[in-house]
Order: sequence, then structure tokens, then C-alpha cells
Amino acid sequence: MHSNDEECYVRLNSDSLHDLTGPVNRIGTIAELLVKRYAGQLDSESETLFGFIQESSSRLHKLVAGLKTYMRVLGRPGVRRSCDTNTLLADAKASIQPEIDENCAVVTADRLPEIYCEPSQIQYTFASLIENAIKFRREPRPEIHVSGTSKSNFWVFSVRDNGVGIDPKFLERIFGTFKQIENDQRWGSGVGLAIARQIVEQHGGRIWVESEPGAGATFYFTLPHAA
Repeated sequence: MHSNDEECYVRLNSDSLHDLTGPVNRIGTIAELLVKRYAGQLDSESETLFGFIQESSSRLHKLVAGLKTYMRVLGRPGVRRSCDTNTLLADAKASIQPEIDENCAVVTADRLPEIYCEPSQIQYTFASLIENAIKFRREPRPEIHVSGTSKSNFWVFSVRDNGVGIDPKFLERIFGTFKQIENDQRWGSGVGLAIARQIVEQHGGRIWVESEPGAGATFYFTLPHAA
């Protein structure tokens, strides 16, 4: 696909998503207004049906938001260049600072190497992995550590947390677009890890997770040494 075609494709999809946002928001607003207006007058079956409408509207809103993020991050990639990973990680933390502060999360890191990448995409990858670690927190507070080592012709980065962990049967599913662990709503729109996988694979690397329930999780991804 030529660059002009890509720009038209991105613009077309962005416009389409923008057109979807209004109706989705209106459905949720109308359902909420009806529930408030007829509070106490609805039978249990009607309340249940309105609850389904509100729940479905909320889910659809998250999906549209996820698609917008997908198009924003992957639709128009920037130029790849040499980058200081320490700076990328600092920018990633800054982009989700409210979540870090709200959950009293502690994010530490080893000294990280210089890499060749599209900086905004790798920044997003770090932010997404840290944000997931915070979502799946456990008491007393989220503790997340980032490290990077050199193996063969690749850098291997890890994001380790002390969270609730993940059942091994879900280790592959969580990287699917719009996939969630059963009905766990903490996964949001279900695009964060899918986007991270696309980014890493487009850079010539791979991403995976190792975890056990109750033992936290460690996400790994690789990036080639050379351009």
C-alpha cells in the first residue's frame, strides 16, 4: 500500500470511528435517563433489560475507544531511530502518572540500553504493560520492575509485577484483539496488549508472558540489536 493510500485508509477509518462515537454515547445516555425517569415504576424484568442495555452500551463505548487507540498508535507510525530506552520508559510512566499515583504504584528499572525503534510505539508498549500490572494489583501496592538484557542479536526487556497473576490457560488469549479473561472488566477494551504485540512483531521481535495465579506476572519482549 502506497503512503497516500495508507493516509486515506487511516483517515477513512478515523472518520468512521468518529461517526460511531455519537450514536454509542446517545444509546448509553438515553438508557440512563429512562432508568432515572421511571425509577421505582419498572418491574424487575424491565430493570434487568435496561441494565443489559447500559452494560452493552458501556462495552461498545470501550470497543470504539479501543479502536481509536489502535488507529492512533498503529495507523501512522513515525520514523525509526536510535533511542534511549530510559527516556522512553520515563515518558511511558509520565503518560499514565495518574494511575500510578492513584494506586501508589512503585515502578523501578535497571539501567536500560539504547535501541533502534519507533519511539512513540515502544513508549506505548511500556505504558501498556505497566498499566496492566497496575490493573491486576494486589495488596499492599503494585510493585513493577523493568529490566533489559542482551541475548544473541536481541535485547530482551521484562516488566515484572507482584500482582494477582494469570492462569496459564489465558497466557495467549490476553494478546488477542478485544479479548478478555472471561468477564474480568479490568481488561478494558482489550486492545492494549494486542497493540503491544503488533508493535513488537513489526519491529522484528516477539512478546510473551510468564505467570502463575497468585505469583505475579512477567511480560517479556524482544527487539533486534540492529536496524
